[in-house]
Amino acid sequence: MINRVKPKPELKGYLALVLHAHLPYIRHYDKDDYLEERWFHEAMTETYLPLVEMFDRLSADGVDFRLTFSMTPTLLSLCEDPLMQQRYAGHLDKLIELADKEKVRLQKDPRLLPLARMYADRFRTLKRVYEHAGRNIIRRFREYQDLGKIEILTCAATHGFLPLMKTEEAIRAQLLTAVRDYERHFGRSPRGIWLPECGFTPGIDRILKNCGIDFFISDSSAVAYATPRPNRELYAPLMTPYGVTAFPRDPESSQQVWSSQNGYPGDFNYREYYRDIGWDLGWNDPEQWEYIRPYVLPTHERVNTGIKYYRITGRGSHKEPYNPDWARERAAEHAGNFLLNRRKQAEHWYAHLDRRPMIVSPYDAELFGHWWYEGPLWIEMLCRKIFHDQHELALITPSGYLKEYPVADTGKLNESSWGRSSTAEVWLQGANDWIYPHLHEAEMRMVKLASQHEHLESRRGLSAGLLKRALNQAARELMLAQSSDWAFIMDSKTVVEYACRRTKDHLGCFHLLCDGIEAGRLDEAYVTELEKKDNPFPVIDYRDYASICRTSPNPLIPDPGQWQEILADTARRPNIFMLAWEYPPKSVGGLSRAVCDLSEALAAQGEIVHVLTSSHYGAPYFERKNGVYIHRVPVQHSYDTDFYHWTFEMNLAMTDYLVNWKEHGGRIDLLHAHDWMVYHTAREIKMSYAVPMVATVHATEWGRNHGRLSSPLSEAIHRLEGGLTYDADRVIVCSPYMKREVQGLFHLPDDKLYVFPNGVRLDKVAPGASKNDAADAKKRLGAEGRRVLFFIGRLVFEKGVQTLIHAMPAILSAAPDTVLFIGGAGPMEDQLRALAAPLGEKVRFLGFVDDETKELLYRAADVCVIPSHYEPFGIVALEAMKHRRPVVLSDTGGLADMVEHGIDGYRALPGHVDSLSWHVSELLLHPELGARMADRAFAKLKAAYTWDRIAEDTALAYRSLTHDQTPVRAGTRTAASEPAEPSEPSETEAALAPNP
Repeated sequence: MINRVKPKPELKGYLALVLHAHLPYIRHYDKDDYLEERWFHEAMTETYLPLVEMFDRLSADGVDFRLTFSMTPTLLSLCEDPLMQQRYAGHLDKLIELADKEKVRLQKDPRLLPLARMYADRFRTLKRVYEHAGRNIIRRFREYQDLGKIEILTCAATHGFLPLMKTEEAIRAQLLTAVRDYERHFGRSPRGIWLPECGFTPGIDRILKNCGIDFFISDSSAVAYATPRPNRELYAPLMTPYGVTAFPRDPESSQQVWSSQNGYPGDFNYREYYRDIGWDLGWNDPEQWEYIRPYVLPTHERVNTGIKYYRITGRGSHKEPYNPDWARERAAEHAGNFLLNRRKQAEHWYAHLDRRPMIVSPYDAELFGHWWYEGPLWIEMLCRKIFHDQHELALITPSGYLKEYPVADTGKLNESSWGRSSTAEVWLQGANDWIYPHLHEAEMRMVKLASQHEHLESRRGLSAGLLKRALNQAARELMLAQSSDWAFIMDSKTVVEYACRRTKDHLGCFHLLCDGIEAGRLDEAYVTELEKKDNPFPVIDYRDYASICRTSPNPLIPDPGQWQEILADTARRPNIFMLAWEYPPKSVGGLSRAVCDLSEALAAQGEIVHVLTSSHYGAPYFERKNGVYIHRVPVQHSYDTDFYHWTFEMNLAMTDYLVNWKEHGGRIDLLHAHDWMVYHTAREIKMSYAVPMVATVHATEWGRNHGRLSSPLSEAIHRLEGGLTYDADRVIVCSPYMKREVQGLFHLPDDKLYVFPNGVRLDKVAPGASKNDAADAKKRLGAEGRRVLFFIGRLVFEKGVQTLIHAMPAILSAAPDTVLFIGGAGPMEDQLRALAAPLGEKVRFLGFVDDETKELLYRAADVCVIPSHYEPFGIVALEAMKHRRPVVLSDTGGLADMVEHGIDGYRALPGHVDSLSWHVSELLLHPELGARMADRAFAKLKAAYTWDRIAEDTALAYRSLTHDQTPVRAGTRTAASEPAEPSEPSETEAALAPNP
């Protein structure tokens, strides 16, 4: 008889259990009779210490668990505060004392006496755990994060509801304070964040990225209603346009725990939260009241003690004694049921997705232990069952999932929260809307003061040290007033008076500090008193509130010293101003990359190059990068402005900026306008200041529409293109094809037109991907053992992606293991997704891909396909050649000039499905043929398409207009592209040589 080993079940999905640990700043240093301070004591006793116990038991038993916690800076501040530690230790002592008394009081009650003994033992155990942690449980959480068992996220400093803040500076200050506080506690920077109340609105992701945050947890509605609709729905993260990843909440798993009707915590065998001896004893018995009175508040207000003797029993008022064994059994059953349902989810979505699905289950941490006494036990049993009882589902953290699947779909998230109706309604309605005018006024005042005193220059008699302390304390008071907890309490109508008082108190302290700063008369004793009263965030920095847009002779360069330095540096040589509507990191099409590479190559040869472009979230308004001065102007426009009209607003902003630059001493010696979008600015500056102008036409409206101008918009753009070429002194195009097109359309003289191709940078040339390297890339992309096709570009009709999708059935017939990756976004995305739907996971849409991911895709690609119907040049083809990947491109436009058919690539008939499928299949089936073609293409690339060569020719064209006699810097061409011996002058050099 043969013994057969049963194969281990395949891992089909992941579960991320995320617990949001938060308390508002409820420290009252002057007295301890506040009900709200008990919130901290209860959370420590019933949630945070039991969770540490759970970590210890799982680790001792060898259970490999992965859990995620967000710990807010206010909670961390309470946990590390010596006063709060001392008070909580005293609270535990009183609980032990009360439990011991309960054993005596109930010695004749056989039903409740075992429970009193249980509590006495329990509180002593918690005391030992607390003292073992040095009274600071942060250390224990850090210990388990360092071991890789948990991941800890940060949160905004005081849990302020970010979408309702008025200024970007206030949001930034909340986040930067949180990041620094996290680093202080955990010795590393946070990768992820729990946005307060999961509150998200577009633009917050840009600020998160600037603060170094990689991901956040979102409400399901943020992703479910994203644009475009997410390809993997709620079972994989979605990346925002600014490169921050959103992990959406799973509604099904949330409902099983949260639901007040059907959730696990409502089971009749679990402990009843609302039957506490702090409320049960002494209503009609003065002796009982005297007995319990020392254990409620000093004001004699009743509170929960934590000793509760009854189970839920039923929906009526009758309650039976709590039975811990029954509760434990039910917790085990519920953990098994939860796991079974998550496995079913994972199995279902595993069959439909191109990767293992991820189920994100986020909850308030205090649900476990505080509201649901058995919650920590349930989590522990769930971890044990996942580890021991099955292999189809595994626990994971968000960072762990991103490590396994670095590529995600990209989309614009919907404004959302995890509150009522998934909106901001809880935090903005009739009971609490009065707070926002006051908070917004305080924000503006803080921004103004922080900007004025950023360098502590305007002291008006105040010492720098006292001024800094006052500004930092003002920032604390403002942040504490912004806590979302106060608005939440006003909505829930619980301790409304307390919430109102806290809001008003912090704002009052804030304004008194600001008054003293502005008057130059600070009361140091008052500042010191406030520092004792409200002392979170020792690393707070008021400069986080400094304005991001300050006024100066140049509004984008606010530092006067930097402004003068730039003027001095740019005075020595002619200043070339590139005008382009997009520039990295804004990259909609190929124009952005082409302008960047040309500018940097010119700067490397000693030219003074400025790029004037539109602003982009996450990018500074001004910077010098790789030798290029980059000016990004903000464009004021209404929300629904279409692109054509938006360009007029952009031209107004650009024109104003250049006039300001010129009138304050800046040089503008030559304009280089890229395409019609910047024509108005180029013409205005040329005519006003007699500045010569060069124009590059990257594509034409006539060409994009296949020889037709079918709408008034197309005709208007065509007229702008004609005006641009007419007013320019030189016109540059990227291919002989484009020269013929532009010359025919706009009747330009031959000597006005120059053909300078686009290029690629070879300073970081990737070697041809080895088999192992390609296999590793495919594995990381979830395409292990597959043949990979790769397309990247705008998803518009002229790029021909629809032709490629139509060709996929024939390609799959020849090579069934092929998968097509489509990188990029555009207006045709939904239509293309629908077209590709019958092919399932054989066609994968990636959305926007960053440079790192694009590099990974090129390494994995067996063939790169450029099926354009119209392409003036096709820089994507050069990128493929640079990575030594074989190409199949359309025999059209500038693409046709780049490849010699059958020698260094294949040219397919544009729009022809059979032609495209045959050529692609041929290279997939004969990889050695593709490798030979790729090597020849790379040699051609080095000889003709390097940016240093193109920059030299462009610089010569500039000199013919600026009369600059400085020679082009020698020795800039790479060895690979430099002729072995001096050659005759190029056509460009000959054409631009002065007449004898």
